[in-house]
Amino acid sequence: MRTRKTNNKRPISWYLTWIIIDAIAMAIIAGFIFSLPVWQVRQVEVTGNKYISNEKIIDTAAIPLGNNIFMIDADEVKSNFAKIVQISEIKIRRKLPASIIIEVKERSPFAIVMIGSQTTLIDDEGYIIAKHGLGSSVYRMEIAGLPVIRGISAGSLRDGQRLSSSDRIFITDTINLLYRFIDPRTVQIDVGNREDINIFMEDIIKVKIGDTKDIERKIRTLRALLGSAKNKWTKIAYIDIRVPDDPVIRFK
Repeated sequence: MRTRKTNNKRPISWYLTWIIIDAIAMAIIAGFIFSLPVWQVRQVEVTGNKYISNEKIIDTAAIPLGNNIFMIDADEVKSNFAKIVQISEIKIRRKLPASIIIEVKERSPFAIVMIGSQTTLIDDEGYIIAKHGLGSSVYRMEIAGLPVIRGISAGSLRDGQRLSSSDRIFITDTINLLYRFIDPRTVQIDVGNREDINIFMEDIIKVKIGDTKDIERKIRTLRALLGSAKNKWTKIAYIDIRVPDDPVIRFK
């Protein structure tokens, strides 16, 4: 006589119930672990800054000490720096168990720019990073080594804090090209008339650039001319490279 085997297979609902119970238990345990006092923020550290003080950065970040480190919203902290134009990038890192690291990338001075009667500093992307009282600003040690740009109008600024696209491209390209063969501290560029731009070097030589077209070719021509007239700088009235294929050196 055969005996019938009993089917002990459990229903799917039984497995689902235990999966849910396990998930709830794990969530409770995780919640308990992450709510422990060990995860409360006790310190905010700043790295990468040269000009802006740790105190200002920490105050701007507004990260409350004592809050759970996992509840700090990095995007919200970054948004607090939106109006600080001197900072180009912010990264927020958690250093477990209780520290927040703020990594700062600052904008560096690139040139002194006269905007109307106001002296300002710009970085290499054309952002105005300092305005009043440059001699007493956090950038004061950098100013002596910078070229000077004249003739920018306040009306040409973008959002009141950045040079227009055409101005910043021309200025950065020109200065970077000049860096290759001349001390930038000796350079002034007058862009007041965009069709009649002039460069002044060491307060001795006037260089007529003309408009902003073919600036790389014009600067290459200038470099060659200066090399050939190296010992005659004081005798030169001006150099005209408005037509780079037909430059002119006018002596006094």
